[in-house]
Amino acid sequence: MKDFYKYFSGLERDFGFCKVENGYMDPESGKLKFDPGDYGWSKRPITEQDYEDHLTGKKAIGIQPCDDDAMASMGAIDVDPKNYKNFNLQNYLKIIEEKNLPVLPIESKSGGLHIYVFTKEKVPATLIREFLQNLLFLFKLPSKTEIFPKQTKLGVNQNNEKTTGSFINLPYYKSTERQAYKCDGTKMALQDFLNVVKENLQTKESLDEVSKKKVRELLTGGPEEFHDGPPCLQMICKGIQESGKKLTDERDRFLYNYMVFAKKKFKENWEKKVLEAARNYIVYDELWGDGKVNEKIKFWRKDTAGHQCHELPISAYCAKGTCLRRKFGIGSHRDTTWPQVSGLIKLDYKPEPEFLINVDLADGKVTQIHAKHIKKIAEMKEMRALIAEQTGVFPPIIKNTDYQIILDSLWSNMETIKPPTGTNPLDMLKQCLIEYVNGPQAKSHTSFMSGAVLKDEEFYYLIYNKFYEELKRNDWKLDRARTAHFIKTYFKGDFNCQKRFPKGENKESYPQVRCLKLPIADLNLEEIPDELVEIENKEEIV
Repeated sequence: MKDFYKYFSGLERDFGFCKVENGYMDPESGKLKFDPGDYGWSKRPITEQDYEDHLTGKKAIGIQPCDDDAMASMGAIDVDPKNYKNFNLQNYLKIIEEKNLPVLPIESKSGGLHIYVFTKEKVPATLIREFLQNLLFLFKLPSKTEIFPKQTKLGVNQNNEKTTGSFINLPYYKSTERQAYKCDGTKMALQDFLNVVKENLQTKESLDEVSKKKVRELLTGGPEEFHDGPPCLQMICKGIQESGKKLTDERDRFLYNYMVFAKKKFKENWEKKVLEAARNYIVYDELWGDGKVNEKIKFWRKDTAGHQCHELPISAYCAKGTCLRRKFGIGSHRDTTWPQVSGLIKLDYKPEPEFLINVDLADGKVTQIHAKHIKKIAEMKEMRALIAEQTGVFPPIIKNTDYQIILDSLWSNMETIKPPTGTNPLDMLKQCLIEYVNGPQAKSHTSFMSGAVLKDEEFYYLIYNKFYEELKRNDWKLDRARTAHFIKTYFKGDFNCQKRFPKGENKESYPQVRCLKLPIADLNLEEIPDELVEIENKEEIV
């Protein structure tokens, strides 16, 4: 257990959980699915006992590989096939064996594959992530494939609270489930696995050496013009030269990315180079020819947004670490390139969920940003400002259609986490209201004005500002106006009520006071209903 604890260590102040017993199979994809409340963060530091409980099957846990110092000692590629029923494991095992890669393939909880690497000691999380990114196109995986650590630096959110990012579910649940594979497809017992890990621990130097060596092997040959340019273009064109088969699909996206490269390297001669590339690498037919290419060139004379790395065929050959170091790779136009965004997490707060998003910056760092409202993501203007505020990088303006592609990719892989009971803003507000109205009761006009609650058979009456001050003393984050909106909407609060404290024995008449009136019945509701937002078509989100 201690070896397992050592190899799968990471962030210690929190860890993930998954109620495996509540999982259900998606009939279309064959993937194991979970409801929001069965998957999330534990909200406490991890202990050795938690690891032991995982290995004995008492509970399944997950770890964020990146710690608060931006260091990590393990990472993994998450091979998540579209259809688990037709998943071909042998393809990956064959590549690992033939390329002699220092990685270990392990069955995921859904029946897919996690391809792990482990280091002797903690190294910068960016190094592990870059190593795994450079292996993606060895496995012919798209650039948007999930890689852990998803974040290479953990910061704080807008409430100045430490973020946790994303965790990966650990293998060897019950010691016998989610086992590692040998190259022949048979599985390893736990102790055998730990022995293999020990023999394959990497150093900072070996990670860099292996990564560069394997990429270098693949990037040998191909057209000379790409040797200082994007590896994706080099690999695509190398494959065309070797096979003799030009591109028939994704011609527009290939040519666009070639144009971005040509503008950087060939400058005054870029238009001629684009036309040559079209003739050499894409199929000419009734849709494509010199005429259409020249029309594209004319349009591309305007400023462009830089490389588009998220779509085929480019995404299937991404070697970002190498690309960044090349003179005319993506690092040469980092000020004009939209950063890669991925790993969307929905924090299912009521009534307004919040979102966490990974932003993969041009320098190799991955930062998690926090969006407090869906509008911050759905509108490109808001998203650009959000990224700029939290990363210091201001993405360029791109076409709505291109931004829609980014949104589609985010939403198709969204993970939903249901916060622990009582942490939803509305749940917390309701509890505070209940405690407040059951607190000091108004016995006089003076006590009423000081914050005590006046009550009759149907309503509570209270001074809103006094209640809000109490909220703030309890570390309430929402502003005064937003809080009032929630009270009005969900608890039928009336802020225009004029209430006079009743005459006492002295028959003294008191002045009317503007106060908050709350129906007693509406504070007795057990649950706050979910709100559903209907969107007729996905274009509306832009």
